[in-house]
Amino acid sequence: MLTVSLDYNSKKSLYIQLYESIKEQIIKKQLDSNSRLPSKRALSMHLGVSIKTVENAYSQLLLEGYVLSKERKGFFVNSIEDFRTDKKESKKFVSSYRDDEYAVDLQSNRNAIEEFPISTWCKTMREILSYKDEKLFETVPFNGIAPLRIEIAKFLHEFRGMEVSPDQIVVGAGTEYMYSRLIQMFDRNTSYAVEDPGYKMIRALYKSNGVSFKAVPVDDEGIRVDELEKTDCSLVHVSPAQQFPLGSVMPINRRLELLQWVNKKPGRYIIEDDYDSEYRLHGVSVAPIYSIDIRSKVIYMNTFSKSVAPAVRISYMVLPEELMKKYIDTMSFYSCTVSSFEQYTLARFMEEGFLERHIHRMKRHNVLQRKMAMEELENSSIKEKIEIVKDTAGSVFLLKVKTNLSDKILMKKLAAKKIKVSCLNDYCQNPKEKYKSVLLVNYSNVSKDQIKYFIEAMEEIIG
Repeated sequence: MLTVSLDYNSKKSLYIQLYESIKEQIIKKQLDSNSRLPSKRALSMHLGVSIKTVENAYSQLLLEGYVLSKERKGFFVNSIEDFRTDKKESKKFVSSYRDDEYAVDLQSNRNAIEEFPISTWCKTMREILSYKDEKLFETVPFNGIAPLRIEIAKFLHEFRGMEVSPDQIVVGAGTEYMYSRLIQMFDRNTSYAVEDPGYKMIRALYKSNGVSFKAVPVDDEGIRVDELEKTDCSLVHVSPAQQFPLGSVMPINRRLELLQWVNKKPGRYIIEDDYDSEYRLHGVSVAPIYSIDIRSKVIYMNTFSKSVAPAVRISYMVLPEELMKKYIDTMSFYSCTVSSFEQYTLARFMEEGFLERHIHRMKRHNVLQRKMAMEELENSSIKEKIEIVKDTAGSVFLLKVKTNLSDKILMKKLAAKKIKVSCLNDYCQNPKEKYKSVLLVNYSNVSKDQIKYFIEAMEEIIG
């Protein structure tokens, strides 16, 4: 007869306890394969439980394949081979990833969280929830809810001079998602061109998706079209409104050269990344290439992670009509990756003018932040050993450090002082001597005390 200990005070039901006990004995080979289990009546009498309890336990064992039922003969232990290897030593998994705390973060390209109107955002969320509308629980269209796409189209018209139909817009959770869908929509043999230096994430995405890409050098006017012509690339990724990380603006002649390149052969497209374009500090925003493209050869990409908040993982792309038809035919089976609740909240936030006011407020904040950072550096004891490369867009400037230290050692010494910052060469396919010891300084989310701490650390490092 089976040896089973049941705890009548346990929160687990008796049949679960019985099922787990028998299963454990089978796994540990305490019950021989093909051996017959006691009848339900015999076991119930032995344990002092109901026949129903035994029946439920046996049914679960039968369902999971631990026992077999033979008509008019009863239940038998199934023959189970355990292919799991015995653990010689139990080791706790330790991830190599570290999200270290830094005293100063000059790398993360994000706005100051405290400047975001959190109370307004929360109020908008509550208003959306208060409607208790069935639409909140309906399946979200593959390209995002119509109200948000309508507001995005209005925003692009008012702020970027773009004439866009809401039906050309696809909403998704993060820029990485958008690029992954694009890569999947085009032929896997398609070759992509990226700016050098440029976004590291773009190169990493192409590499992880197993597609070919070429790094094309940039100059003061953006990507060099003469070098692009030498490649076999069909798609080129550019950031004309604010080339990252150099911060330059692509002039009209270079834009027209790029449009001439894309129109030379069928199947070519420009992927225009307009990230951070809202925060141009001086003058009016530069119109995107999309607005001067008359042959529908530009794919426009942007995100709300900077204009709203990093946690709002909502990005979007605007596809030419021909590509939108292809996307619907080949990619519309993918569900939208942003919840309807978040989309309705953002749509209302934009409709009420809160996003526009927040962008204007952040531009003023960044002007003051930039002035503060520049003054601290220019009045510091290291002013003769640094050169500030001034640009007119975004919330980043380049800082040339006059030192014999390699980029690797300079970064190591700064990290040792809990300062997070990037070198310009980090964004190059291959390091370039002319970019040696050039740092990218994001000033939007740092205080005066943090800038002073950075200066003190630099005094110790470069002397």
